[in-house]
Amino acid sequence: MRVLLLYPLFPKTFWSFEKVLELVNRKVLLPPLGLVTVAAILPQEWEFKLVDRNVRSVTEDEWEWADLVILSAMIVQKEDLLDQIREAKRRGKAVAVGGPYPTSVPDEATNAGADYLILDEGEITLPMFIKAIARGDKSGIFRSNGEKPDVTTTPVPRFDLLEFDAYDTMSVQFSRGCPFQCEFCDIIVLYGRKPRTKTPEQLLAELEYLYQLGWRRSVFMVDDNFIGNKRNVKLFLQELKTWQAEHQYPFSFNTEASVDLAQDQELMDLMVECNFNAVFLGIETPDEASLQMTKKFQNNRTSLADSVETITRAGLRVMA
Repeated sequence: MRVLLLYPLFPKTFWSFEKVLELVNRKVLLPPLGLVTVAAILPQEWEFKLVDRNVRSVTEDEWEWADLVILSAMIVQKEDLLDQIREAKRRGKAVAVGGPYPTSVPDEATNAGADYLILDEGEITLPMFIKAIARGDKSGIFRSNGEKPDVTTTPVPRFDLLEFDAYDTMSVQFSRGCPFQCEFCDIIVLYGRKPRTKTPEQLLAELEYLYQLGWRRSVFMVDDNFIGNKRNVKLFLQELKTWQAEHQYPFSFNTEASVDLAQDQELMDLMVECNFNAVFLGIETPDEASLQMTKKFQNNRTSLADSVETITRAGLRVMA
């Protein structure tokens, strides 16, 4: 089976950073971590090629080579996702889709012509898809029905499929889920309110693979709330601190976290010792009534200004 992994275009937005990326001679900020993880879960006797359309277009040879096209997308990528599904079908290719957007709104991908919907979390639904392919099924919808996978079983992503020179930052994931209940956020709908974490050894193996492949730039921990499980993240950071020292600090890190990071000096100190230099905080608004109404209660427990100052003084640049 020859599989073309295809990542749709992001439209130009505040988050595109195209002018900044020009200054550092890179095309895209972050790679498609979901697709390289999918490639690692699928049978390794299959052949894979990955094209991030934010880096370059698919070549005619790549279209001709592929037996199956797999796409993953967020809602901001909707337009190009649907266009690429239609293009793949025009060329007579089998098409499978997954990711946050198709999981939330599956009908639009189906209407565009997708044959397989691999929804929810792939550790559960990709094996269903593999069995369907083995049976010769020409279509199917695969869902986890509320079951959440044990992410300690997730294999090391196929980072080797990426065009490293195109990216400013690599991505890895330690945890999924968030313990809070902000009503505007789909994370707790997609991944639940009980953060599930990888083991320290597991994530260090991912970093070791990036190191062996020659990566020496920044790494983004893509967790929606890196500190959702503080006990486990501290255990990981203790191991990461040793790994970084042994490898002479090849990576700097940044991540996303809830503002209660400011209440844990030990955690902030560990992050700085591991060469974390920035953290993205969901401030949302300084209006306490709005925070209360949207159930972002964690931002009302202490002064937001004081929390940001505390995190900054610890040595972490705050992106708010």
